[in-house]
Amino acid sequence: MKRRAHQTVHSAVRIRDRHRGAALVVALVALTAGCSSSGDHGGEAKKTTSPAPTKSSDPDASEKTAVLEAYRNMWKARNRTYATAKLDSKLEDYAGNKALSNIKATLIYYQDHGTVLKGEPVNSPEITGIDTAAKPMKATITDCVDTSHYDEVNAKTGKKVPVGTAPVRVVYNATAINSNGKWIIWTTEIDRGRTC
Repeated sequence: MKRRAHQTVHSAVRIRDRHRGAALVVALVALTAGCSSSGDHGGEAKKTTSPAPTKSSDPDASEKTAVLEAYRNMWKARNRTYATAKLDSKLEDYAGNKALSNIKATLIYYQDHGTVLKGEPVNSPEITGIDTAAKPMKATITDCVDTSHYDEVNAKTGKKVPVGTAPVRVVYNATAINSNGKWIIWTTEIDRGRTC
């Protein structure tokens, strides 16, 4: 008897839930129909437009791009300088002041030791500051330089020169200024207390 009563209650609950579910479906269909059609246009669906994409909110984006381009071009000229043990003709287009003197001093070291650098360093520069209101405009760059495949070798024999146990990934800080509408890398310095 108790079992039959339990089954009856269970059946009643299922029937009640079915009625609730059916009523909910009818309500949702009616609501959807009301939202998707217009009485003024013979049941035509309303057209919606998505907002137009917005431009970059960074007003300095183009200058940052120009700074990074100058920085990468300086590195390309620097790498050619060290690979040939001769000052690259394009270097002074992208490097000045301390950045240029650092490269020249290192070049003299390689020339004196009869060595060159072979391979390519991998750069990951980021703009860490920019002041476009300054006269001249100024920027700072932080780079993680990976020299895993960049070796000092004897210029005549090509034999690798032992360089000790220095880290192969180092933080490289630089500043840049805008001179006559052109970005020049102004200072460079290896942060020997950090790796990346």
